[in-house]
Amino acid sequence: MRTDTILSISRGSVECTFKPIRAWDRVTSPVHSHHNDHVADNEVMASKPYGIKEDIDETLNIDTHDLYIDMQERQLDFVSPSAYSPNASYLPYRRYLVDWMSDVGEQCRLHNSTVHVSVLFLDKIFRSRDIPRGQWQLLATACISLAAKYEEAEEHCPQIPDLLHLTKLNNAGHSSLSFRQGELEVLRYLGWRLRAIPAIHVVGYYLSKGATFVDDTWQGRALIEKIPKYVKKYADFFCNLTLQEYSFQQYLPSHLAAAILYASRVALQLEPKWRPELTRLTGYQESQIMECFHHVWSYYEEQFPGHGSRSISPRSVTNSDVFP
Repeated sequence: MRTDTILSISRGSVECTFKPIRAWDRVTSPVHSHHNDHVADNEVMASKPYGIKEDIDETLNIDTHDLYIDMQERQLDFVSPSAYSPNASYLPYRRYLVDWMSDVGEQCRLHNSTVHVSVLFLDKIFRSRDIPRGQWQLLATACISLAAKYEEAEEHCPQIPDLLHLTKLNNAGHSSLSFRQGELEVLRYLGWRLRAIPAIHVVGYYLSKGATFVDDTWQGRALIEKIPKYVKKYADFFCNLTLQEYSFQQYLPSHLAAAILYASRVALQLEPKWRPELTRLTGYQESQIMECFHHVWSYYEEQFPGHGSRSISPRSVTNSDVFP
C-alpha cells in the first residue's frame, strides 16, 4: 500500500529523506544533485528508457535518487582526488593483488561488486601505510572476508577455514584465530567504516534507472531487445577493466561510472553517445566526462589492441559474440 508520508532517517548529523514515489513519466520537475544544477527545473525528460521492465523506485518504494545522493557523499570515504597516491610503494604489485583477489572472489562465488569493495579496502590501507610484504596475502584475504560480510547475504559469506584452505594461508601457519586478528587489523586501519562505493555500484544505479532510450539508434537502426543487456555487459567489463589500474582512482566513482556508461554506448555504437536524460541521471555533462572517457578508452585499446576500432555487427550481438 502506497503512502505519501515522508520518512526521515538521521545518520549522525546528516538527514536522509526518502520521498513519496512518483512514476518517472509523471515527474514535471526533476530532482537532481549539485552536479547538474545547470539542468533547467522545468525541463521534461524527452524520451522513455528502453528495456526497463520495472520501475526501481516503485519496487523499493523509495525515491532512489536519495540513495544516489548518499552514494555521492559516501564515495569520498575511499576514493577522492585528494586521497590519490600515484607513488604508493605497493603499486608495482597491485595488478597481481587485484587479479588474485578476483580469483578468490570468483572461487568463493561472491558478487563481482564485493570484490570491487574489497579492493577499495586494500587500496585505502596500502596507499597510506608501508605494509610488510609478508602480510599482504593475509590482509588481502581479510579485506575479501570483511567485504563479503558487509555486502553479501550471511549464507554466502565464505567460512574462515575455507578461506584459509583456498588461499593456502593455513600452510603459512595461520589459524582461524590469527585470521580474525587480521580482520581486526583491517577494521582498525579502515576506522571501522565499511561502506565503500566503487564505480560498479554507481553503474548499477544508472542501469536500473535506464541507460538506453526508445529513440536511441544503433548503427542507424532502431534498438533491439538485446541492446540493454549488452550495455550492461560492456559496463561490467569496463568496471572490471578499470579496477585493475590504480590511475582510475583519480576520478570520483560517480564520475568514472558516467564515463564507463559513455564508453559502453560508444562500444555498441549507440547514438547519440550522450543525451540530456543521462546528464539528468548522472549529474554530468558530456564535456565533463570526456577526459575520463578517453582515459578508459585508451586503456581499453592498450589492453585489447584493435578492439576499440572494430565494428560490432548486428549478427555479433545476436550471436552473443561481442566482447574481447
